[in-house]
Amino acid sequence: MSAIPQELVQDVGEIDRRSYLGSSDAAAVMGVGATYDGVTQTPLTVYFAKTEGKEEMGEKQKLFLARRKRWEQPIVEMLREEFDGQIIATNRRYRDPEYRFLAAEQDFEWLDTYKAVQNGEIKTVSPFAFGEEQGWGEPGTSDIPVNYAAQTMFSLMVTGRQVCIVAAMVGLDSMVFYRVERDEETIAVMRERMVSFWQNNVLKRIPPEPLTYEDCLRLTLRMRGKPVELDDHIAKRVEQLRQIRAMNKSNEGAESEIKFDILNYVRKAWLLEPSAEIDDKAVLMRGGLKIATYNAQSSTRIDAERLRAEKPEIATAYSKTSRTRVLRLSKTI
Repeated sequence: MSAIPQELVQDVGEIDRRSYLGSSDAAAVMGVGATYDGVTQTPLTVYFAKTEGKEEMGEKQKLFLARRKRWEQPIVEMLREEFDGQIIATNRRYRDPEYRFLAAEQDFEWLDTYKAVQNGEIKTVSPFAFGEEQGWGEPGTSDIPVNYAAQTMFSLMVTGRQVCIVAAMVGLDSMVFYRVERDEETIAVMRERMVSFWQNNVLKRIPPEPLTYEDCLRLTLRMRGKPVELDDHIAKRVEQLRQIRAMNKSNEGAESEIKFDILNYVRKAWLLEPSAEIDDKAVLMRGGLKIATYNAQSSTRIDAERLRAEKPEIATAYSKTSRTRVLRLSKTI
């Protein structure tokens, strides 16, 4: 394979992430984004990060990334000791030759037996999050968590290379290697979806369809509420939600799925009309009767994690006001 043109190569450094789609974005856009601090990365979270610079990152994720940065050099040194291949470069970013808004960062690059340059990724993994249940298979295979698989395939797409070695740093003293090979069919699907997302959503400022309950919440917070008449299916979903809550059983998965159906129906009825108005009448109706409300409400609380980490002595300086919508069922139908 011919060398990548120099104008498509740059050292990894500070750059406006709103200007491109990277490997971690790829997993979310493909619908297999990771979950950090209870927030699942979706096409919609990526959309807002690119259009408004709002990356939803909790304190735990920030702490993880900061620690990963501090350990980066020792991990690379350990990699050089344990990896059989010849490492020729670290921390480079590559732009797609056709679509410059696609860019992949490589933790390391190495030469295979044919002297061809291949990709390398380093992943730091807690020993408690390393196993089959978390998507990690036998070392030497391509069995890695699906979000990491999407990232590596995206990097192979951008660089045009054939293989990506994933070095999983488990704890502080164990490094395990996996091998992901280029799959043209997967890459073709990924390329089409990533380009479409950038051109038809990001550039045109059209939010993608929601995938989760939290996505619906993000979108409906931007809309002015109004009464909505529910159809048979969604009215039944409201009743199912009422039954789950009445049983006082913890079934977060089922409740979240039902709320997604209800709020996505409401979102479509509101026609995505952004409004700064907070006062609205978000009433869900059935046969002219109110069966639920979906009103906005604000709350001010102490950001406890940040408070403990940064300024424990100045609590008021680290208070924050959040706004949400709450789905409340009416007592009678």
